[in-house]
Amino acid sequence: MKPQPRFLAILLAALAAYPACGATGVALERLSESEVDARALTIDGGFGQAINGKSFQQDILVSHRGHQYLGYYDADRRVCLARRALPSGPWEVIRFPDYNFESNDAHNTISVGLCVADGTIHLAFDHHGHPLHYRVSRPGVATEAAALDWSPDLFGPIRSSLEAGPEIRITYPRFIPTPDGGLQFCYRRGGSGNGDRMLVDYDPVGGAWSGTRQIDSGSGVYRDAMGESDSRCSYPNGYDYGPRGRLHATWVWRESAQGANHDLAYAWSDDGGRRWRNSAGEVLDGPPSVESPGLTAVPISRDYGLMNTHGQAVDTEGRIHAVLRHCTDESLAAAGSKPGEHRWGPPEANRYFHYWRADDGAWHRRELPPPAGSRPKLFMTPENDAIVIVNVEGRLHLYGATASALWEDWRLLHAEPGYFVNEMLGDPSRWRAEGVLYVVVQDSPAAPHAPTSLRVIDFATRPRE
Repeated sequence: MKPQPRFLAILLAALAAYPACGATGVALERLSESEVDARALTIDGGFGQAINGKSFQQDILVSHRGHQYLGYYDADRRVCLARRALPSGPWEVIRFPDYNFESNDAHNTISVGLCVADGTIHLAFDHHGHPLHYRVSRPGVATEAAALDWSPDLFGPIRSSLEAGPEIRITYPRFIPTPDGGLQFCYRRGGSGNGDRMLVDYDPVGGAWSGTRQIDSGSGVYRDAMGESDSRCSYPNGYDYGPRGRLHATWVWRESAQGANHDLAYAWSDDGGRRWRNSAGEVLDGPPSVESPGLTAVPISRDYGLMNTHGQAVDTEGRIHAVLRHCTDESLAAAGSKPGEHRWGPPEANRYFHYWRADDGAWHRRELPPPAGSRPKLFMTPENDAIVIVNVEGRLHLYGATASALWEDWRLLHAEPGYFVNEMLGDPSRWRAEGVLYVVVQDSPAAPHAPTSLRVIDFATRPRE
């Protein structure tokens, strides 16, 4: 898919309006790239061709003690887990022989979790309202990596439940590392527009899961100019622990009626997601719902094509940040459209917006340079500068803004040539540990279902000029 003249014109105008990549502020240096698999799977379903790299994966790429791990499907439709010794060792791949991935649904991705406390690696794969497919390594696999041959024998069998009892049916599995080296598992129970989020705790001492609980609710009645809706589900941007062990969550709501998203919601928990509080610190009565007081951080109408499952991060001061994609009255008018005319807005009217919460509880907004593309992911440096990675017309774009300017100086840092099919995902654990940003990219296929190269590109922050 080659860039169109309209896209190039928009890009050139955006670059002219913002400081050049060499300007003072946050900067990135491209270090290297490595090929994980020359024949990774692409699909041809109703939600795009990418299955390795979708915004709702948390995470696809993780690191620990000098080794990095990447979960993906190969061209033979095997569940694969690759590893390499950092920074540039060759990739080794486990291709699990006991499961055949048959779907062409882009929702059915792989998520990877790593428990620092016991060195276990966890995989959840192939879900869109399906029974759980989960397996875990034996303890120490991630802490003794250099001494272990990389083989399927390191992992246990596929399981359909976490706690004792019947199988569970899930969508959007996420593994969440905890500040004490533990791990949590989050998933949606139910469907789009009618579902609840669940959270489970992993005990690294006993190697067991426990405490399954509901952490939000699709119940309640929502009314706006589009009508009334009596069920919904959340689409989280992430679940991230910040300083002092606080768990932060931002999300948008998807209503069953009209199927459109609205509002940026925010809640936090100081006890691992058992009790939730709104932005004012008030304890909520039960799981957060659309009727809970004080959850709406930023009102965003269902008319503005608000997409779901974006990026969020917590900075070193404990401030929550999110980057969302939606339209405005001005962008819609410029595109010859109007609010509510298109479910997701015309592509040329979409914009990225950085939202962040100040210490006084006020939320601030800044627009990023156009054009907009895929759903964004957000990373914060130790100095609290912000970096966003996205796919724009097949290219990897990295944007940056500085804390010293209160993130009002967004600019393009790097545009990686190539025609990539996936939404951009990085390695948050390696980023936090060493300030190196590893981004997963997969080439677009020449024909439906054709396998393509899956690679990891490495970037590092440079000293400010």
